[in-house]
Amino acid sequence: MKIRIIVFAEALFLTLVFLLANIRSTIFWSLYPPTDTIFQSAWRETLLWLVALALMVFLLNRRDLYKNYWRAVRQNPFLIVFVVYSVASVFWSNSWSVTFHRSLTFLFATMAAVYLGTRYTLSEIMVVLANLGVVVFLTSFLLIFLMPVLGTDLNPPYNGAWRGIFWHKNQLGNIVPIFTIVFLFRLFAPSATISRWGKSAAFVLYLLSLVMIFFAKSASGHILEIIIHLVLGVVFLWRKLRYYLTPRHYYLLVVLFIAGGVVLLLKLDFILALFGRTPTFTGRVPLWTILLRSVVLQKPLGGYGFGTIWADEQFRNLMRERVGWPYQVMIGDNGFLDILLNLGFTGLVLFLLNYGKAWINSVKFFLQRDDLEGFFPFVFLVYSLFANVTFSLFMETEVFVWMLIVSLMVIATRGKRQSLA
Repeated sequence: MKIRIIVFAEALFLTLVFLLANIRSTIFWSLYPPTDTIFQSAWRETLLWLVALALMVFLLNRRDLYKNYWRAVRQNPFLIVFVVYSVASVFWSNSWSVTFHRSLTFLFATMAAVYLGTRYTLSEIMVVLANLGVVVFLTSFLLIFLMPVLGTDLNPPYNGAWRGIFWHKNQLGNIVPIFTIVFLFRLFAPSATISRWGKSAAFVLYLLSLVMIFFAKSASGHILEIIIHLVLGVVFLWRKLRYYLTPRHYYLLVVLFIAGGVVLLLKLDFILALFGRTPTFTGRVPLWTILLRSVVLQKPLGGYGFGTIWADEQFRNLMRERVGWPYQVMIGDNGFLDILLNLGFTGLVLFLLNYGKAWINSVKFFLQRDDLEGFFPFVFLVYSLFANVTFSLFMETEVFVWMLIVSLMVIATRGKRQSLA
């Protein structure tokens, strides 16, 4: 009976955490829920987070993970500082109730992410993500075909682009590549770790992810898929050739990489035209210019308060008028810029310290392992970098990507510690 209670609590915890981490990015919830009174939907969301944290405390106790959990927290001091700073931004926020709600969500998501990184192995996290992908795909396809008024965006200029359970086609196009990565890694996992049926299911789901992104008509989603496959191709080649490579080869590769980047920049017009886009990234460059010159510089150090600026409808309409878009500007369409707006240069530096550590840990992690799975944190971080160039996925529309960054950073640290033991 006790084991059943623990299993049920774990399942409920995972359900709540991944639901709440994504809830604001779905069509079932408001992107900017009102926070004026305690009876509004934003605070019901907070209440559910408290239930999830209560389950986490129960599981930490039952699984005797307290020491491991606090060790993971202490090993990431920049993470503590960044979260505390984000919560503290309520004191200079344009709207203290919005920042209080959003920063609490950010705090709770980070706490849950540390638990996930402490409790699960990388293989187990990937199984959880695969199951989440099945749920996202199933509910999205049901909405797309049975309730197209919800599952597709019928308004110009999108004209029937798929958005599934998400509020926007670009949200679908930028989130689904996460599951593409997961299903590809499961597809190429050793037969000893996954059954033939599991590999077949992974292949079908991988194909479905490509179909979904294609019909989302999201150029950024298409580009992300290409980047993911190119990176995985490089990973496969490196694993085959690494024992024959010398420092000279790596220097040559760096030079070729830089040269390739220069060529891409010079031919950016042509490359973007292949995806039906222009060098302004569909009007994003003018938006970014206005935000950097007229908005960021008004509060450069501390920003406007966590999650505040785009919650202001007047500000969204003002940006629409200034950039000449036919609809409201809902986010900054760049994850780094939105952090800069919300938390200033101080917050951006703190974020980059944590983000940089996640990258360092991911490289050390795959160097310590001799299997393909060890590359998953690195490939995911490559995804997160490019996904946040023309969309905002660190902590603006959801906290799902942030949670995975923290969880994988903790898992990579655990892998390092275990290898030294």
